[in-house]
Amino acid sequence: MNPALRWKTLWLGLWIAGMLLGVYLSLRPGVDKEQIIPHLDKIIHATSYAILAVFAACLFERKGPRRIALLWLVLLSGLIELGQGYLTTTRTMEFADLLANCLGIIAGAWFAARVNVLLLIERRLA
Repeated sequence: MNPALRWKTLWLGLWIAGMLLGVYLSLRPGVDKEQIIPHLDKIIHATSYAILAVFAACLFERKGPRRIALLWLVLLSGLIELGQGYLTTTRTMEFADLLANCLGIIAGAWFAARVNVLLLIERRLA
């Protein structure tokens, strides 16, 4: 974990809660709604995983643990897509969702490599 962070437990808890929320929202029965904005679901996928990746990359300072955390997000994304295809009757497994998730992870990791958002929040609130 990043030794510069003071609220490690809080940030780790929020990261885990975010993943659990993502799993729940991804596997609960879907609602068929006509999208007003084309591909809005892909934007939501990418944004959600970018946020999770920012947390992971900011929490884990060393390259090894950071890579493991980011690879875990890729694996989690794939497992969720498989779950949607095989464990639900109202959801579908989509490669485009997995791709959007992976692009979000890459974008979040890239951003967090330049700015440790969690550290900035802690400094701002101190």
